[in-house]
Amino acid sequence: MKMRIAVWVSLMAALASPGLFAKEIKVVVPQLSPQATEVYSKLAVAVIEATGNTASIQVVPFARAIHLMEEGQADVASSIVEIPDQTKWSTLKFDYSTVTALKIVFVLYASKNNTIQASELKAGNPKGYKIETDIAHVGHFSFVPAGSTSIDGSLKKIDANQIDGFIFSQGSTDAALKRLALKNVARQYYDTLNGAFVIQKGTRGGEIDKILSAGMAKIKQNGKYQEIVGPYSAQASSFLDWQP
Repeated sequence: MKMRIAVWVSLMAALASPGLFAKEIKVVVPQLSPQATEVYSKLAVAVIEATGNTASIQVVPFARAIHLMEEGQADVASSIVEIPDQTKWSTLKFDYSTVTALKIVFVLYASKNNTIQASELKAGNPKGYKIETDIAHVGHFSFVPAGSTSIDGSLKKIDANQIDGFIFSQGSTDAALKRLALKNVARQYYDTLNGAFVIQKGTRGGEIDKILSAGMAKIKQNGKYQEIVGPYSAQASSFLDWQP
C-alpha cells in the first residue's frame, strides 16, 4: 500500500510540473531597428517561458510577419501597434492579445520649413498633405496615408521636400534619423498607442492569449519585464523632445 501511495504522489508531482506538457509557441518578430527587434524577441521569450512553455523566434520583415499570422503559420507576433479605432478590428485577419506589451509613441516627421501640425492630420488631413507611414500601419489613422516600405526612404523624401511628412514609431524612426544625420527634418508628438502581441484570428481569450496574459503578469511581478523593456521604453514610450 505504501508503495502504491508513493507511486501516486510521484505521478501527481509529475503531472503538476509546468514543463511536462510544455507547448512550443511559434513567434515572429518584425524586423525594425536592431534595439526594437531585440527587445520584442526577448519579451516574447520571457513571457512564454514564464508559463513553462517554449518560444521559437523568427525575425522577418514587417509585412512578412503579418502575412505569417494571417495564414496561420505562426502563433504570435511580437509586437504590433494596435489600431486605435476598434471598429476596424473586425476587418483584420488577426486578433490583438488581451494584454498590452508596451506603449508606443508615434511621431510626425516633417521638413523644417513645413508648417504642418499633428492636430490637422488627426482632424482628417483636410489640407491634403502628402503623408507616409509604414505600409502595415496605414489603417491606424483618421485619414489614409501612403504606405512606405522604408523608414530611411521616407525620411530622405522629407529632407528633400518630396513629401510633407512621415508618421511612425519614435524608437525605430529616431534611430534611422540619427544614423542618416539628416538636418532638414523636424519632429513633433503625434500620439501614444498600445503595442500588443498579435494572435491568430478568433483566438482572443483563447489558450495563447491566456498564456501571454499570465506570462506578462509574472514577469512584471518578478522584475524581468523592466529589465527587458525598461531601457527601450525610455526611448519608445514617452515622447523625447529633441530636434536633429
